[in-house]
Amino acid sequence: MPRKESSDLALRARIALERLRSGEADRSLVNLLSQVIIITSFITRAGHGQLDIAEIEPVERGLAEVLSQADRTGVWNVPESLTDGLTAVVNEYDRALSVTRMEIVLKASDYLGKLVGSVARDTRTNDSHLQVAR
Repeated sequence: MPRKESSDLALRARIALERLRSGEADRSLVNLLSQVIIITSFITRAGHGQLDIAEIEPVERGLAEVLSQADRTGVWNVPESLTDGLTAVVNEYDRALSVTRMEIVLKASDYLGKLVGSVARDTRTNDSHLQVAR
């Protein structure tokens, strides 16, 4: 991927992470960071990651729990331990985007698109909170 494009994507992820770290949390931030995790996880599982998948999965589960808790209670609580894990994933995302073959990144993006499409089809109400970060 051209460095300008990968830098732009990584910058968006870093800004979202910093906003989360500073205490700001909402669905759009969590969705964007969830997408970063999914793409990083795909690239790692395809054999192009330097972060162990066992380090990514707990971050993915932790972020899902933050979202679930916010849906139940209306309170956005992001533990510091989760932001530490998110930092590692965002760093790996940045690295992977700049060095992984474009074919793998495109497959990861297609995979993410299928997941989002599946969730959108499963969500049958007009008040869906699904927002894809673009």
